[in-house]
Amino acid sequence: MKKTSSQIRREFLDFFKKNGAEIVPSDSLIPSGDSTLLFTSAGMVQFKQHFLGQSKDAFTRAASCQKCFRTSDIEQIGQTTRHLTFFEMLGNFSFGDYFKKESINWGWEFLTKNMSLPIDKLYITVYKDDDEAEEIWKKIVPASRITRMGEDTNFWNMGDTGPCGPCSEIYIDLGQDCGCGKPTCSVGCDCDRYLEIWNHVFTQFDKQPGGSLKPLPRKNIDTGMGLERLVAAANGQKSIFNTDLFMPIMEAAASILKIKPDKNNTVQLRMIADHCRAVTFLISDGILPSNEGRGYVLRRILRRALRTGKILGHSEPFLNELSSAVFKIMEPAYPELSAKLSNIKSIISVEEEKFLETLQSGSDILFQMIDSYKSKKAQIISGEDVFKLHDTYGFPFDLTKEIALENGLDIDGEGFKRRQAEAQEKSRASWEGSGEKDIAFYSAIHKKAGDTVFEGYDKNGVEGGVLSLIKDGIEVQTLNAGETGEIVLSKTSFYAESGGQIGDIGILENNLFKAEVLGVFKPIGSLFVHKIKVLSGSVKAKDIVKTVFDFQTRRQTARHHTCVHLLQAVLREIFGSHITQAGSLVSNNYLRFDFTHFAPIKREDLFAIERKVNAAIMENMPVIVKTMPISEARSAGAMALFGEKYGETVRTISIKNNQNNSVFSMELCGGTHVERSGDIGFFKIISESSIGAQTRRIEAMAGLAACDYIDAQERQILQTAEFLNAGGKDVFFEKVKKNAASVKELENQINVLKSRQFLSDIDSYLKEVQNIKGFNFAPILVKDADIKSLRDLSDKIKEKLTSAVIILVSQSQEKVSFIVSVTKDYVQKGIDAGKIAKSFAADINGSGGGKADFAQGGGKEISKVEKALKEAGKHMFIIVASILVEKALNEAGKHI
Repeated sequence: MKKTSSQIRREFLDFFKKNGAEIVPSDSLIPSGDSTLLFTSAGMVQFKQHFLGQSKDAFTRAASCQKCFRTSDIEQIGQTTRHLTFFEMLGNFSFGDYFKKESINWGWEFLTKNMSLPIDKLYITVYKDDDEAEEIWKKIVPASRITRMGEDTNFWNMGDTGPCGPCSEIYIDLGQDCGCGKPTCSVGCDCDRYLEIWNHVFTQFDKQPGGSLKPLPRKNIDTGMGLERLVAAANGQKSIFNTDLFMPIMEAAASILKIKPDKNNTVQLRMIADHCRAVTFLISDGILPSNEGRGYVLRRILRRALRTGKILGHSEPFLNELSSAVFKIMEPAYPELSAKLSNIKSIISVEEEKFLETLQSGSDILFQMIDSYKSKKAQIISGEDVFKLHDTYGFPFDLTKEIALENGLDIDGEGFKRRQAEAQEKSRASWEGSGEKDIAFYSAIHKKAGDTVFEGYDKNGVEGGVLSLIKDGIEVQTLNAGETGEIVLSKTSFYAESGGQIGDIGILENNLFKAEVLGVFKPIGSLFVHKIKVLSGSVKAKDIVKTVFDFQTRRQTARHHTCVHLLQAVLREIFGSHITQAGSLVSNNYLRFDFTHFAPIKREDLFAIERKVNAAIMENMPVIVKTMPISEARSAGAMALFGEKYGETVRTISIKNNQNNSVFSMELCGGTHVERSGDIGFFKIISESSIGAQTRRIEAMAGLAACDYIDAQERQILQTAEFLNAGGKDVFFEKVKKNAASVKELENQINVLKSRQFLSDIDSYLKEVQNIKGFNFAPILVKDADIKSLRDLSDKIKEKLTSAVIILVSQSQEKVSFIVSVTKDYVQKGIDAGKIAKSFAADINGSGGGKADFAQGGGKEISKVEKALKEAGKHMFIIVASILVEKALNEAGKHI
């Protein structure tokens, strides 16, 4: 009888719940349990504190179905029947509770009875020295189906030292037709015959320096089984792609791409299905495409899938549509996808359009480059050229390599890495020492001190005991007057930085001591660490101190935080439910709200947003704080932060509409807020800008900060009016307009005079013309010319030369402007002004583009202009070489 993936997922969790396990929801793909990891790559990641004995949870048995993401096998995706980037890992865990016997027996029972896997097809591996595990298995299966394996496959290490232990794996034999045919083919072979189903890790040792193994007093179990592999095995399939987790996606992909699935495109459709699943869930968990970290990995796999679609003949975006097929399959297990699907599709769509444009321009340059290397009979594209493609056109390194190999060339990967390292040096210097705390250090303090009790929502002046004192990253017994350090208390009224809100400032004191609190943060769990400067006296461990936060700073911060909630509600009302928070900063000085949206917000819309938020403030609506189960909060429509993980019980902030008792806004939030919206006073938007693909940022002020801002603006207007001798606001505006018109007229007159001067110097400019293999190329630098003057000069040069590629660059004190002009005969030979403009603009950190015969652009990197003109010459040489090679090939073809 066939089982669906949903049935198998549910049956696994129910089986271990029956055996005493706590069913723990999947963690985000952004690991909450280990800040050192880029992605959640295994089920045990969220239980790291449990394995280390540092968790406050009461349960000692757990089971989960964990979303996971890995790129270690990315080159094999689609090539094999078993490799994936995104997958779900079923796991059962014991933290000092049951051990090998129970884990092995339950594993066998679930596979053979619940999943009905054929017993004669199952094989076992154990670590070569694990007699205990082998003895348990011998009571279940014949010894002939048990294989001892080495440390490389069957022994797990957390690091060079620390917890470790042997593994035991369960394999299924998929048959000889899936094998490599070698006489040595057996369990552990790299071919597809023996598929690993379930790995049981027995964490029983503590590895010492030198390699000796010391038994752990508290032994743990960590198991992992890929849901996709289990679904295939339980349904008698030899490929994970022939299951209900993938077939509908592959069929939808074939339909969108307008191709018929067959053996020639199976690999590509598998890869597209896998990557689309990964992209959908990465974005769902709050990761946005970017050029670094998690965002870069997301961008890379999205682009791989998109380029594969292009190889299959489809040159339009399609992954955004295909994500609906992923949603349909996965939504029953991950209902949070419902509220996020529109946003996910929008983010994918923008990224697809952006990359298709990049792919076209980058591909053109790469193929010109390949033709040039082939004409010189060179076999390896230099690291410098590969880096330029990557840095200038955003063309991915891996795609450059793939295309080069397809065309019989290789690339200098090491040279690329060296060039990339040089370019990243400045960036690396900017984030080094950014202050990320040593989690292991604070974890040890947390284990000893426990959570800090926060009573600051409705109390000030709370007394707390000193649990730890820290100076320069080391625990100390005393902090004295004049010293700075950190202090951990048993109780506090200080809010710790979290959820985008800054930590409180204020005073710690008792009869013998007083310190200024400069900020508060939570490095792990609910451990509140106060950054202090001792003003007088000294403080010692076990002292009792009074915690007094600065009320005015807290109150102004609260105004801004409640404003963030009002702002998000208004944005969703005006623009739609695709608006999702992508980040925020809430301080006493101002608020910053980042959100997903596809286009700049028009000025009139900003006025409308501002007006609606202020109208909500004037309604003086009650702000209601309530703690409830997360299921109840979701049912009530509470909004959660994109990608954030929440516990079973959550704190909600609701703003109720006075007129009809409806909910204006409801969010999950741990921050501090005003009691009524009227307490905010006034709201003013300061700026709106882009911070990335389809991500916008609004900066605003409220309350006293907004009043100060308006005062400063008004003062500036009055000073300007006084300077212009303009009285009322109408007179002021007319005066400014009149002065601006006068300035514009004078600038035009100056430009006319400059243009005449440039044209009179035409003979000196013609001396700059270069002849590249019979092609005229004129890279010319002029001073302080406007675009019209550059156009006039270009027309004059074309009259003199008849045929030419002309780059005219105007350099002023503040910026660079340029045009690229190509005569018609050169356009017909394949030279494109738009592409040359994009290349030149990239060299001066600017932007540019246009048509084949004319393009223009600009930038601000004045110091790079001369080098960019030289690079333009090299680029022109490559173009000409490509044209000549093509001409030679055509001539050769005529004689065949």
